[in-house]
Amino acid sequence: MKRSIRGHDVVATGLKNIADCAREFGFEYIQLALDLSKEGFALGKFSEEYANEIKDDLGGMKLSILSSYINPSDRNPETLAVSLEKFKDKIHYASILKPLAVGTETGVYRDADGNSLNHTEEAYQYVLKNIKELVEEAEKYDVNVAVEGVHVFVINSPERLARLINDIDSENIKAIFDPVNYITADNYKDQDKMITEMFELVGKKIVAIHAKDFVIEDGKVKMVLPGEGMLNYKLIFDLLKKKGMDIPIISESIPHENAKKGLDNIEKIMEG
Repeated sequence: MKRSIRGHDVVATGLKNIADCAREFGFEYIQLALDLSKEGFALGKFSEEYANEIKDDLGGMKLSILSSYINPSDRNPETLAVSLEKFKDKIHYASILKPLAVGTETGVYRDADGNSLNHTEEAYQYVLKNIKELVEEAEKYDVNVAVEGVHVFVINSPERLARLINDIDSENIKAIFDPVNYITADNYKDQDKMITEMFELVGKKIVAIHAKDFVIEDGKVKMVLPGEGMLNYKLIFDLLKKKGMDIPIISESIPHENAKKGLDNIEKIMEG
């Protein structure tokens, strides 16, 4: 199992210290949000020299995902343009830092009154247009763009994610799979179907998996340490093995000491 953690979940200051600490705790990869982990990082500052300084700070630590979590469903043309430029800036960094992909979710598509239109064809086509623009930029630099689905966003199911990937039809479009993102108090009993569909429909386009877990408490989804909840990690690892996939498993939203324990938990499930 390739172990990864988000850089901003590592309790350390400064990118070099973050990378060193992650390495000491046995992580092979980090998911890096430059905005959160690199002191003084600012949009539009890209240069090859600056990107190589960041690479030096990482000290050989490999990147699973370079985060650029924007809102490609934003219907305000001015703020959308800023977000797309922010993502393209990260693509330029990725050409030097060599993550598996630059990642984003897809946000909420709203009408003029603020109501969600996520499930409409209009919302899908809007997000498709914007993600396709980012993938076209990524193709110029031999960089991948990875989309992460979330049940409250426009790309909210394995089926919709697979459709997006197929419609873009590029070697440079990939997926991040966070199983808990798709789970609600209403559908958690059907998780095996969702997990199986993700691997059947998206398959080897998945470049990383986010490691979280959940229980249902008072009718709501509550997050717990990976391997200590209800998520069927055994099925996930069985499907990874079946498809011959050895990809980073990224601990999310857990400080690094507990993150190691969480990944230890699910590694035992994998080996059991």
